[in-house]
Amino acid sequence: MIVPPHPAAFGPPATATASRVPIRVRFAETDLMAIVHHGSYLLYVEEARVEYLRRRGARYQDWIARDMHFPVVDQRVRYRAAARFADELVVLTWVGNVTRVSLRFDYQILRGEQALAEAYTTLACVNGHHVPRPIERSVLDQVLSQESCP
Repeated sequence: MIVPPHPAAFGPPATATASRVPIRVRFAETDLMAIVHHGSYLLYVEEARVEYLRRRGARYQDWIARDMHFPVVDQRVRYRAAARFADELVVLTWVGNVTRVSLRFDYQILRGEQALAEAYTTLACVNGHHVPRPIERSVLDQVLSQESCP
């Protein structure tokens, strides 16, 4: 089966605000051949998503106080080339899609200019009882804003 490329393969659209988060591959993230284990990419995109939000002043603690939680409900990684121990990577992160109750973050994982993988994670907005709820406009504005701190 041929899987069509995810929009993240083409990078962020001109209208998106994106963050570039550097990551150095640690030995513990590799296999016996010093190639990054496939599961490590999910750690990289989570780190990049949290940093993306931090750079916009977003704090999960503030959202929890407003009875908003954002669990990951869908994720995908498409691998293109292997990363290796000690590689310096950059995870490019942006919001790829917004619905009334979800956010999809898109990612490109790069070594220099070479795309090693693209990924996405979809987060649903739920209350403390795990019932979907609308994303508040102020939260959406914050998530879609420009970086305010490096």
